[in-house]
Amino acid sequence: MPELRWPSTLTPEVVAAAVLPQETMTTAELWRYSVHLSDQAQAAQSYEILFWKKALYPLACLVMMALALPFAYLHARAGSVSLKVFGGIMLGIGFVLLNNLAGHVGLLRNWTPWIAASTPSLLFLMLSLGAFAWLVRYR
Repeated sequence: MPELRWPSTLTPEVVAAAVLPQETMTTAELWRYSVHLSDQAQAAQSYEILFWKKALYPLACLVMMALALPFAYLHARAGSVSLKVFGGIMLGIGFVLLNNLAGHVGLLRNWTPWIAASTPSLLFLMLSLGAFAWLVRYR
């Protein structure tokens, strides 16, 4: 026989995903490849965490906007505005760092992928809403 058919569940997209770096994969490619790895009983947690981080990226954008809310109500005449703005910038940088760190810690500690990806966003969202509520109530 010059040619033999070999039925397989591998698609060209899955094979291409195996050689791509994780960060360059789209959300759909990450989902397909993590399902493929799970079906083959291989470690897929890093791909699942990256999938959830990309899927929850709009939530992270909303969190960054919510972090800016308390600083929007600062009065310029109150003084030490530059210190407050610097604190807000450090808070945003801390959010980005914790968001990146949570993926690695979740991988090391074997956390559920969606929990590892969403915990920093939810934590900083509660922090920013609490700060905004305090600001509205006591100022």
